[in-house]
Amino acid sequence: MPWCGNALERIPLLKRVRQSASTVWAISSLFLFIDTFIYSLTVANLPDILQSQMHVSQSSNGVITTMFGIGGVIGALASGMPSDRFGFRWPFQLMAAILYVVAGIVFYFSKHYYQLLLFRLINGIASGIACTILYTTVGDVYPADLLGFKVAIVLFSNNIAYTIGPVCGQRLFDQYGVRGTASIVIAFGVVEAVLLLTVGEESLAIRRALNASKTPAEFLEQKSSTATAASLSLQSCSADSISHKGTRTPDRATEAFVQRCPSISSGDEGNAVRMPVWKLLTQLPVLVSTLSIFVATCIQCTLEGLVPLHMIDHFNRSDSTGVTFVIFGLALTIFVPLVGKANDRLIERFGDHVRYHVMLFGSLATIAAILIMALANSYALMMTGYVVLALTNLCMYVPAQSAYGELINCTETNAMEA
Repeated sequence: MPWCGNALERIPLLKRVRQSASTVWAISSLFLFIDTFIYSLTVANLPDILQSQMHVSQSSNGVITTMFGIGGVIGALASGMPSDRFGFRWPFQLMAAILYVVAGIVFYFSKHYYQLLLFRLINGIASGIACTILYTTVGDVYPADLLGFKVAIVLFSNNIAYTIGPVCGQRLFDQYGVRGTASIVIAFGVVEAVLLLTVGEESLAIRRALNASKTPAEFLEQKSSTATAASLSLQSCSADSISHKGTRTPDRATEAFVQRCPSISSGDEGNAVRMPVWKLLTQLPVLVSTLSIFVATCIQCTLEGLVPLHMIDHFNRSDSTGVTFVIFGLALTIFVPLVGKANDRLIERFGDHVRYHVMLFGSLATIAAILIMALANSYALMMTGYVVLALTNLCMYVPAQSAYGELINCTETNAMEA
């Protein structure tokens, strides 16, 4: 944080930790874990709270889900482009941490339906900020040929939280009620704020330091950590270094996009004339990646509300223990590093354009997985389709995130405009 960074950087060890790309990666992974854990902590509890305690209809569950989505849209719009225009990321994430505390307080005292709606809205805003900022910070400091694996590990943290969150939430709710769950939400918000103020360094500042370094030798002399040295390859995407031996060039769509946009290809962030958002969204790397992430997220969120109802209607089985989401989360946890590593290997062998083929495969395979779930005549077969869906969803999500990173690094632009 700029207002406390100068004092903290007087401590040599803490200064090295704060300025390391691996620290940005680590705290982004941790904070996404916190975000997903807070979300999933309440997923298994909401039906009991709504139907057993508040005695509202099952259709109200869908409204609760919608409020979280509305909050997510608000949070993303309120943090993405402003973080580029003002040139910092972490203050927005600090805002998200504060919102976690506020949401937890609302949840702690909630006794009415409208209070739950308010809790989900505030939680959604915080989550929208987190999902926008945290993936972006990783894209700021790592090169394209590492982004698949780096994003996969961030997603790994996300999926660990998604796996254990429903179980922990159900246990807390059974033993301490709503207030036990709310207390954890508040505590996580406080922990995140403290970490941001102590070890959080602006990813854009680290990126500028990487771009400003004169030569690889000088940079390696200043930064001795392996993770920071790996981040040096960010420079290999700039125009004056793509001719070096072993350096990959961006895919044709990204390269054509850079050539069409002088404000981006100039590499001068301070003097750049920004491209209109509507025009930016029509560019192939942005359009395809955005659609892929949008579809994957919509499918996952929709099924979170439909699967429990489908189980009751077709299999006469309630998921009060959250085991269905645990299985799905565990599948995501297992598959995400594999998909990330495979994405990097395919790009290294066939070129950057292969990520779009992976996204296409993921979208087609997702249709097959949903059909398996819909037509299943047993719980085991339905869960098989749900596990397959975890894999196909990642095939859409991971390559799309790395495509954003490719565009960010190779054009040297701010990330969220893209």
